[in-house]
Amino acid sequence: MQLCAIATEILPLNQFLKRRQPPSWIFSEVKYEVNSDIRPTRSVRKAIFSLRLWRPRYQRRHATRLFKRDQELSRTRPLCTGESGLSVVCVNSRSIGNKAATLCRIITESNVDVMVITETWHEGSQSSALKRLILPGYHCVDAARPILAGAAVNSVEFQNHGGLAIVYRSAVRFLKKDIGVKVPSFEYVCGRGSTRDGQFMLLGVYRPGSQAINAVFFQELSMVFERLSDYSCPVVLCGDFNVHVDDSSSLHAARFADLLQSAGYVQHVNSATHTAGHTLDLVITRSDTDVTGVRVGDFISDHAVVHFTVQVKRPTDEPQLLTRSEWRNLTKTSSRRT
Repeated sequence: MQLCAIATEILPLNQFLKRRQPPSWIFSEVKYEVNSDIRPTRSVRKAIFSLRLWRPRYQRRHATRLFKRDQELSRTRPLCTGESGLSVVCVNSRSIGNKAATLCRIITESNVDVMVITETWHEGSQSSALKRLILPGYHCVDAARPILAGAAVNSVEFQNHGGLAIVYRSAVRFLKKDIGVKVPSFEYVCGRGSTRDGQFMLLGVYRPGSQAINAVFFQELSMVFERLSDYSCPVVLCGDFNVHVDDSSSLHAARFADLLQSAGYVQHVNSATHTAGHTLDLVITRSDTDVTGVRVGDFISDHAVVHFTVQVKRPTDEPQLLTRSEWRNLTKTSSRRT
């Protein structure tokens, strides 16, 4: 009776009743008729829903939103495939206030998935300069430098130096995380990202060059490495460390290299990233992380843009050989370990 009512009030379903798989024109015609002013009776609507020929309004709206999102994502390349990887950019902007257009152009032209920005000079998450960085299809997490009490924030000359931001594509699920380490010697923003291929930890770092390098910096960086060792996914640290790793005669550079080696990390940038000719903007990962395409691009401030690609893959467990014996054959001798 329900199928007859559908055939009478909406469209002829004779062919639908004769064949198990309905032809494609049925669904298009159903959509056309239901969108019209005809309102089927309750029994007919229940039959339609039971046959999955139509969906309630809230489901249709949700499907429309998903369709528009998929259309937007389809205009870009697939993310994190085995061949392409995750496209990451790291740059010291030295104020995003007058470089939002430049940074957006880099994101668009280089098809960037994640951009780590140091020295943003913004005051908070609601900063207008920060919002200008967020293109359609992108999101942002940030860590502004805390403003000292009594600062003249309403003054025209006020500038909140430091600060970091991570701009990421919406197809990358990224959650800001607190690793539970307070480090006065440098600033950082940390988050855990996930793609369809796996997860990764990303830590943006900025160590002010106005502060001298001392033992506290190395101790605090070592603490960060210890906390990051809890994660089995790829771990990436990038940003402006203000350590002259290119200077072989520098004691700080030698100690920095020893710390990376002892923690099992590798530094990948080998070209100058500062106008003074030093390598200050670094890309640091675990030794087993696959990083390719590391290159130093154009200068947008006194620092250059660093491009690289990270392969994000799900961890695979190594097979283990297990030896089992039946309980009835178990003896005191056979149970001993040799």
